[in-house]
Amino acid sequence: MLVYDQYIYSEKPDCDDDIIVFHSGFCSTLPNYSYGKDTRDYYLIHYVTKGKGTYQTEQNTYHLKENDGFLILPGDTIVHTADKNEPWDLCWVAFFGRKAENLLKSAGLDKKHLIFHYDEDDFLETCIKNIYNESRTNKNISYINAHFYLFMGRLVEQYNRQHNRKPEPVRFNPFDDAMIYIRRNIRYQISVEHLANYMRLDTSQVYRIFKAHTGKSPHQMISDMRIEKTCEFLEKTDLSIREIAEWMNYEYQSHFTKQFKSKMNMSPSEYRAMKK
Repeated sequence: MLVYDQYIYSEKPDCDDDIIVFHSGFCSTLPNYSYGKDTRDYYLIHYVTKGKGTYQTEQNTYHLKENDGFLILPGDTIVHTADKNEPWDLCWVAFFGRKAENLLKSAGLDKKHLIFHYDEDDFLETCIKNIYNESRTNKNISYINAHFYLFMGRLVEQYNRQHNRKPEPVRFNPFDDAMIYIRRNIRYQISVEHLANYMRLDTSQVYRIFKAHTGKSPHQMISDMRIEKTCEFLEKTDLSIREIAEWMNYEYQSHFTKQFKSKMNMSPSEYRAMKK
């Protein structure tokens, strides 16, 4: 029996990313072939592409067949065994990360729900094989993660459909929406009228929203955020003060310097010298 298991890293990396795909693979097992009794410190999903077998945890034994899948949790001692008459073909992907648990929960998978079934097409198998192939060649982490998220996305989609759940739309309240607009356009002189037009509110409503959230008027908030951005340029770049003033669309460098000094109680050059 041949096992094709491709590791992306020679050992588990010590990092704090949202998701890290560790390894993936596939195999065609022999009758009664058994594997397990060890533990791991990452998640592992197996998907059955052919045949039958059993998945045994410390609490339960699951009898699985083609198009079933099972989740192995970090720290769990398990055994999975191929059927003696119809031994299974398996593919798998191993992963961990800060958002791994929540991503699994959104697909209906956790300690009490370790099994899933997907028989719509060969999408899941294709995703894992794409991860495997990319891991053997370029090891482009972006591609590997993309295939993994497609894999999990299909499970999440199926779970939501089966439970009549609609994904929660991402909504911003008016203040959050306004702040995003300001940050995206921070280099320009944004007027309260521009902001009100974007928010589809009148200027008095915009004023009340900003006062309630910040204690400042929209104009004060925009001015403060522009100065914060220039501070970032002064600290992190070698752009001249003239170039920064131009990039931030101040009409004159003297006007920029005056506003900066009024807010920070020092000139831009003094601020830069202090931060070096």
